[in-house]
Amino acid sequence: MTVVSDVLKLLQGKTRAQSRLRGRIWRLLRGAAAPSDDPLVIFAIPLVSRRRSSDWDQVTANLSATLASFLRQTDGNWMALICGQDRPDDLPDDPRITFLKARVGDKFYDKGDKRRQLIAHVARRIRRDGYYMQFDADDILHPEAVAHMRGDHNGRGYLISRGYFVHAGARRLAPLEPPEKPFHLACGSSSAVYVDFRTHRHDARLLAEHRSHTRVAETCAEWGQPLDEIPFPAALYMVGHGENMIQRRGKLEDRLGHLDAHEITSPAARDTILAAFGL
Repeated sequence: MTVVSDVLKLLQGKTRAQSRLRGRIWRLLRGAAAPSDDPLVIFAIPLVSRRRSSDWDQVTANLSATLASFLRQTDGNWMALICGQDRPDDLPDDPRITFLKARVGDKFYDKGDKRRQLIAHVARRIRRDGYYMQFDADDILHPEAVAHMRGDHNGRGYLISRGYFVHAGARRLAPLEPPEKPFHLACGSSSAVYVDFRTHRHDARLLAEHRSHTRVAETCAEWGQPLDEIPFPAALYMVGHGENMIQRRGKLEDRLGHLDAHEITSPAARDTILAAFGL
């Protein structure tokens, strides 16, 4: 079975050697321009359609909470792009927030199509460098995350390895951190990859390579662009509101096992953590 799996990976171009080769070609094509002094943090959010959601009001409420976490950033140099079939009625009136009409029908799982549309839009329209962060429409970012990325500005990217798993309905939470359960292996809102679209579009290729959030850090390292960990718990992975992708796929019970085993039970500690994220 292992031999068959290895052959299949080879035919699909998914081996590490093939990834490293694509990375070398990409580096030759893009060159090595120095990063600017004013990077932009770009949040790219695929949004489920109204027809495919079980509760559209909950979807839009979750998105509002996510956008509110962006609006709470102590450094306001960011933009958010939301791609979906249906524009929410209550999007904040902020020039940094843009809705893109999805070009695809609302298949059950069209997140990959929206991801590709978001990447193409940024590559065509944004003539800046910065950090591209795919973000789920229900997770919460720490208020200091953008400030850290722009202040440190390593020209490669950042990884959220530490954060919290939060059951929204019950206000229960547990840490997601190494070595037990790194945040980036559980949650897709966990990597900010440096891109430079000032003079070319080659960096869209690196973003397109990221099909699974569990391999983003590994792929970036293979392509010669290793990510640095943000040195504090930088995001909340939100579930328990009925519209998380894990819930729609029926995998919530696996996540709740971690919550049961590692829950922070002190009300004071829980409230302090949530307050740090503005909740």
